[in-house]
Formats: sequence, C-alpha cells, structure tokens
Amino acid sequence: MKIVPITYAEAMEWCLKKHYARRKPMYQHSFAIVENGMVEGVVVYGRPPVQIEKAFKKSCNSDFTVYELVRLVVQSKTKNACSFLVGGSLKLLQKNNIVVSYADTAQGHSGIVYQATNWIYTGANKAHDSEYVVNGKKMHPKTITERYGITAIAKWAEENGVERIPPKEKHRYIYINADRKTKRNILSNMPYKAVTEYPKSEKTMYDDGDKIEMVAPFI
Repeated sequence: MKIVPITYAEAMEWCLKKHYARRKPMYQHSFAIVENGMVEGVVVYGRPPVQIEKAFKKSCNSDFTVYELVRLVVQSKTKNACSFLVGGSLKLLQKNNIVVSYADTAQGHSGIVYQATNWIYTGANKAHDSEYVVNGKKMHPKTITERYGITAIAKWAEENGVERIPPKEKHRYIYINADRKTKRNILSNMPYKAVTEYPKSEKTMYDDGDKIEMVAPFI
C-alpha cells in the first residue's frame, strides 16, 4: 500500500459517487491509498469554518495552518487500510498544522480511525444543520441549495410539509502536527479540552455505491 497525492477531480469522483453525503466538500488537499496500482480510497482536507480556524489560531499563536479532514472514503478490504491512509496522509501535509475532524453519530460513527491514529478527543458537540427528507431521501441543507436553489430552507420545509430531522451529536477530534514542545503549548491553550476516554462503538464499514475502478497512473 502507498499513499500518494491526487487531483481535485479524482478526489471529487469518490466524494460524489461513494461518500454518503454525495456532495463536494471544501477542498485544499487530497490523497489516495493505492494497492496493486489501483486507488482504493481517498482522504480530503479542506478549510474548517472560520470560527474554528480563528479559535485554533489563537491557541497556537503562530503561523500554523488549520485544516479539517472533510472526507474519508475507503473501499479496500485490507485490514487497517483506513488508519494507514489517514496516518500516511497526515505525514504528507506540511509541518506545523492542526487538523480537526468529526465523527457523525447519525451515521453510527464514533471515530475509531482517529483513535487508531492517536488523535486527541475533545468531546461531542451538537451539529448545527438539520437534515430534510426530500422525495424519500435525507438531504443536507447544502445539497438542497445546490440542487434546487432554495436558501431559506427551514421556511421552505415548513411551508411544504417537508420532514426535518434534528441534528445529532458529532465527536470532535484534533491532530497536532508539530514538535513536542509546540504541541504541549497548543494543548495547554486549546479552545477545546482533551477528553481522556474515547467514545465506543462497533467497528463497521458502510458500502455506499458501486466499486470505483480508478487506475493510479501517477505512481
């Protein structure tokens, strides 16, 4: 197995065809896990919400980059492929960065891959966005806006009898890519305090679409 950078277009094919959200995320970098010359999964890093970025910028008091791991999609059946991809891709990002990611309890996730790659758990927070059931399918507000051009979604849903699904908790994880001294300083000033006990859940892999056959000619 190898971890290699891939293009925006290659990453988006996986996000749109294979990830349960079925929409494009914020984007800055993407990497793939390659087995036997074929791409078997991708991870995408983007810019986090402005308030999150500002909070961490204050805590590190330096010229750190703040990322959010926004997509992780793996179809490989190889043991530990997900953690291999996450751990390997973090090493390919430039040094001095902070990465935040979330495990969505609405999808039955607790963040096992982040636990396996030694991320810092900072507890759970309530997601901001509700989902809506449109034509029998759950949709994120951004998807509704992209597809139908609707911006006042809550009002539209109420007026049209569209079912609203209240947001559930998301587990928040932090990874600090820095030397030990800098990491200690950031930990002592983080806007979110570390929680020593990881949340638990069954280890599962969702199958959300046909197998993607993508040759890795860039090796």
